[in-house]
Amino acid sequence: MMQGAPSPEYEARLRKILADRDWQGLREFARTENQVPDDVYAKDQHFWEVMLHKLICNRIDMLNQHAQAAAWLAEHGSTSDIGGV
Repeated sequence: MMQGAPSPEYEARLRKILADRDWQGLREFARTENQVPDDVYAKDQHFWEVMLHKLICNRIDMLNQHAQAAAWLAEHGSTSDIGGV
């Protein structure tokens, strides 16, 4: 697991994945950068799309995309709360 503040390179890569709304890229990024366990990595597309939109809603640097991501989450029965459904 990553400790301390993430590097600028890490942040730039993650920001691009989120801006591109690339759920597969997020899954691979989480696997390589954050060593997510196999059971999480194996989750379906919906899980990763929800995670992607939740991350967008919870990042100040993506404020201009919050409304669109929150709308997507609401349409798919979720909230922007990272711990929520």
